[in-house]
Amino acid sequence: MTELCGKGIWLAHAGDLQRAAEMTTQIGGNHLIVKVGHGPYYFPETTREHLQRARSLGFSALGWIHLTGRLPREARKAIVTALEIGYQAVVLFAMPGLSAGEQLQQLAEDLVNVEVPTDRLFLASPPPDQLEDRSTLESLVPVCQGGWMPLCFAAWDDDANAVVDRMVYHALDELSLLWGKTPAVYPVLSPSYGLRGEDLLPERFIPWIEAVARHGVDFFSIYHAAVADRVLWPMLQAINVPCMETGGRARMEPENLIVGGQELTAIPQPVYITAGTSDTVMGIISRHGLTRVRFWEWNAHLWDSRGLPRDPDYLQSGWRIRVK
Repeated sequence: MTELCGKGIWLAHAGDLQRAAEMTTQIGGNHLIVKVGHGPYYFPETTREHLQRARSLGFSALGWIHLTGRLPREARKAIVTALEIGYQAVVLFAMPGLSAGEQLQQLAEDLVNVEVPTDRLFLASPPPDQLEDRSTLESLVPVCQGGWMPLCFAAWDDDANAVVDRMVYHALDELSLLWGKTPAVYPVLSPSYGLRGEDLLPERFIPWIEAVARHGVDFFSIYHAAVADRVLWPMLQAINVPCMETGGRARMEPENLIVGGQELTAIPQPVYITAGTSDTVMGIISRHGLTRVRFWEWNAHLWDSRGLPRDPDYLQSGWRIRVK
């Protein structure tokens, strides 16, 4: 199973490598996500060159291919070759409006026939309710067993919490039926692609960073290097990734950031636990020294979104509960 840990930067264009490498270093990242194909086109030279450059800089490399309505065998070749030459995994990137059910199904079948390790394939897509054609998910999920990279873009809604909490995390029940399990979730953020097509100013991008940080994710990424202004880098650097800390990386202390001449408080890093079968609300409150008010302030959305009463005992095993 390919499990991701850390922070990644997408390269949408071959010329983005230098900026992406600099940004990855500055934000404490460790993955470059390199474009290896677009629809029917495979980019053999940049695929190999960027892998070598990423490794020489000490980064891991993921490949990604932009899916379109034209997906002949070159798309399969881009995916297979990227894995064979050493990319850690390949991300299949699907945007709204993609409607190529038969071709996507054929691509999935081709990948199975050539025995591509499906745990090294990831699906990057908008939340399900932003996809015009659900067959995109139905076709690709069986071969994208590595996990889901939801595109948490302001293009879907101005409210970061509405996108991240409701559209993404509350969709996991539905997506689990397709995946046959709860998929690993690795959010993708973008400071561009606002609801009206505009880029996000730093103060409007902060809630998106906070919304992802609240979920204690092990990996998130930024799409893409060319649109991530330098003024945003300190904010992204301030996010702690739990799995990197447990792997021996020292925890970063909160500090104030200077953005555009204005002092901003660094994003506080929440702590989450995964509820077990024997856990109760009151037990968690007592064990972690929480007040009832604070517990519901942090976690009420888990009950409210499902229409469940805020019961002092009832919660579901597997829920991610904030305790700090």
